[in-house]
Amino acid sequence: MQFKVENSLMSEVNESGRRDFLNTLLAAALMTGAAAETAHAQQPSAAGQPAGNARAGLRQPLPAPFADMDAAFALLTIRPGGPASRPHTHSGFVLGYVIEGDYLFAINNETPRVVHAGEIFYEPPGATHTTHASAKPEETVKLLAIVVGPKDAPTTAGAR
Repeated sequence: MQFKVENSLMSEVNESGRRDFLNTLLAAALMTGAAAETAHAQQPSAAGQPAGNARAGLRQPLPAPFADMDAAFALLTIRPGGPASRPHTHSGFVLGYVIEGDYLFAINNETPRVVHAGEIFYEPPGATHTTHASAKPEETVKLLAIVVGPKDAPTTAGAR
């Protein structure tokens, strides 16, 4: 599956450079078991147990022409029966890869779609992430999310 990153900074890099950039981000995440902050993933379910979790932060400063940006990595687990997260935004664009399970995903109140294990998703800058849940209530979902945005900025905020 391919996707197009529509970001003025990304358009400054040739196609090969974009591919190398994205491959480097994904390789770094997978090799280190990387994760970043996501407070919404720790929301308790009705039973008082967290519905999911995210490992503590790992950030990678980026080279020119992205020197004022970094990539924040989050390894997220969405547990069965957990509530969906509240709508939220991110400080930059998001590249996501579903490691395990079927992920129910939508931005900007669009119709949710299922992203299967081995597939990717993209959130453009400024989008509101409106659906974040397991597509199957009995199934755990694991995914890697990479937020590329301003250096050291909080990665997640409640929707405005």
